[in-house]
Amino acid sequence: NLSLVAEAQEVTLEVQVPDDLPAVQADPDRLAQVLRNLLVNALRHTASGGNVTVTAQQMGKAVQISVADTGEGIAPEDLPYVFERFWRADPARTRTGPAGAERWSRRSGLGLAVAQSLIEAQGGRIWAESELGRGSAFHFTVPAA
Repeated sequence: NLSLVAEAQEVTLEVQVPDDLPAVQADPDRLAQVLRNLLVNALRHTASGGNVTVTAQQMGKAVQISVADTGEGIAPEDLPYVFERFWRADPARTRTGPAGAERWSRRSGLGLAVAQSLIEAQGGRIWAESELGRGSAFHFTVPAA
């Protein structure tokens, strides 16, 4: 259970989902796999005292789900590549970032590439925003039912 992981790490895990959110046209097992991957990454990159927030909202004919963290963030030059298979940040570059930033380079690889293919196969899209030293947000959309 990821809420237990967050508690053990002293990271606040918050979920903000409106009651009137429409159903989606997507495989629930694949959505759970993507969401779990994004949450595991967010928890991995967020230090004690930080926050991980999951939000969902209707965006036209789609539902957007976001996982945001207050972790170390991703360098702007690395952000375009995070969904590529086996891509890793250059550890020499990330060492100059905030404490802990070098962890990103050792722990990324297939997870985000798989998440991207699962979301795109269901008619959605996935993207990331990040600010080094302030955190990251990963967003994906799936069609509303």
